[in-house]
Amino acid sequence: MPWFCRIFHIEARKKHSFFIENNSKSELGDNNRNIFNMVLHAVYDFFFNYDIENKTVIKHPIVPFSIVAFYLLFVIWIGPALMKNRKPFTLRKTLIAYNFLQSVANTIVAYQIFYNITEHWEDRCNVKTSPRLPSLLKKSMKMIWELYLLKFVDLLDTVFFVLRKKQNQVTFLHLFHHSGLCLFGTWGLRNMKLVIGFYIAVGFGINTIVHVIMYFYYGLAACGPSIRKYLWWKKYLTLIQILQIVFIVTYMGVGFLTGCEEFEMIFPTYQRE
Repeated sequence: MPWFCRIFHIEARKKHSFFIENNSKSELGDNNRNIFNMVLHAVYDFFFNYDIENKTVIKHPIVPFSIVAFYLLFVIWIGPALMKNRKPFTLRKTLIAYNFLQSVANTIVAYQIFYNITEHWEDRCNVKTSPRLPSLLKKSMKMIWELYLLKFVDLLDTVFFVLRKKQNQVTFLHLFHHSGLCLFGTWGLRNMKLVIGFYIAVGFGINTIVHVIMYFYYGLAACGPSIRKYLWWKKYLTLIQILQIVFIVTYMGVGFLTGCEEFEMIFPTYQRE
């Protein structure tokens, strides 16, 4: 091969290699961008898209069911076995951050619930015929999804008990409450039915406020003895929990007796519009 042909061949190979390399980098960059966009979309869909019917965790209940199953396995068998010959974790800073963040999260949800209630209060006795029903349902689904997520976050309560070797607090009632809410919530969202009645919103709202108070108390208690001496109001926590039940039952009773509240479920078809 003549020398000028060899030079041309070498240059052509260089350009080809350069093109392939750049093209590969471009494809790699596109793939990275696609993966990044997919992750962003998944995060947005999980937290901010309230088209619950089309969410992966609802369409495929194996996800929440697996979380609950692993939760029960860990707190009943795996966790205690791992901690058997270990010293309990203190987790002081973790508990402070966790409980205060839970209190803040529940405060935000409680505010949304009661804002929605007051905004639509005049529709309380004629929800089904209200022209604002689609708006009410859409806002309700947003709050229901947020409450649903918080129920899974609540599972960490038990995990912390196990890691701190407080196994005596892992009672049947405790496990039934936490796992039951997650499973029942999944079943409810899969059936895509909403109970039309303000008593449901009022019940969720009051219960969320109770969670705000309780997690705030637990956060303060985790700060140590210097703060605990100011927690004289601990004895009222049980009273608050009892009062919430009395208030909710009373509200429901008055609503049903006056005919203002009805127990009826509908499909929120507004999401398909």
